[in-house]
Order: sequence, then structure tokens, then C-alpha cells
Amino acid sequence: MSDNKPALSLRYYMNLEESQDGFALATFGKKQLSRFLTPLVSIGIVIWGFYLGFAGMGKYYVALGLFFLILQALMRYWFLPMMFKRQFVKYQFGQSEQGIELYQDHAELFSSGRPKKGFQYHDVKNFAVGKLTYMIELNNRTVIIVPKRAFQSTTEQSLFENTFKK
Repeated sequence: MSDNKPALSLRYYMNLEESQDGFALATFGKKQLSRFLTPLVSIGIVIWGFYLGFAGMGKYYVALGLFFLILQALMRYWFLPMMFKRQFVKYQFGQSEQGIELYQDHAELFSSGRPKKGFQYHDVKNFAVGKLTYMIELNNRTVIIVPKRAFQSTTEQSLFENTFKK
């Protein structure tokens, strides 16, 4: 890889499904333990309620645990996807061209055809692979989502993956 010419140059438009996959990677997919921690706490509250019995305070713990479980399911599977879709359509995220170019020691991001900013590879905090996208999280909490369909060949895709895997 030379500094004058990028080893890999990608330009793409994101669609809603890819954006949702990237959002899921950025929020739920990073830490698998924390993804299931709150539902496990709610199930623990329900079990504690059954342990106490329905005659006393147990019925309130069961109701509270079930309420938390229902609330978490509504937030994760209905409310957050609905709000994400609404924001995606409202701000027309899918209509702006995005891109990334990989050089020997750094990468540059593009938005609407203009260079936005670059970053060094050692600034990558987290790299995750989703069904439709790749997610790159930098140390400054910037998240970059790259769709898998933007790659022309498997060689480009493996070059991209090997660049960010630690």
C-alpha cells in the first residue's frame, strides 16, 4: 500500500436495512453480556417473586419483573427500530454518498463526495461484522458503518477485514 494511491476505495449509499444492521452492531452487538443482562435481571425478579409466593409480596415482584420484560421487548423490537426508521427517512441519510479509502497507515472518510476526516488504524477501538455491514468504532466514539455490498470482490472484502481485525 502506498500513501499516494489508496489500496481500497469504496463509495456507497446506505439503505434502511444496512443502517439498521449497523445501528444494531453499534448498540447491541458490541457487548453480548450487556445485551442480555437487563432481561436476565427481570427474569431474576420474576423468579424471586415466585420464591416469595403469591400470598404475600411475591405477586408484586412477578408483576414488576414481567412489566420490565415487556417494556424491554417493546423498546428493543418496536420503539427503537420505528424511531430509527423515522429519523432515517426524515433526514434522508440514504441519499448522501459516503465512502472510505484505506491507505498504508490511515484511512479517510468521505461524505457527499468531499473528504470528511481521516483516522489512524491504531485509533480503531472496535471492529464488528454484521449480516449486512461492518462497524468500525474509533477511540473518540465515532462509528463508521460500511455495507458489505460496497465491495466489488472478495479480495477487497478480505483486505478491508484484515486491516481492521486486531
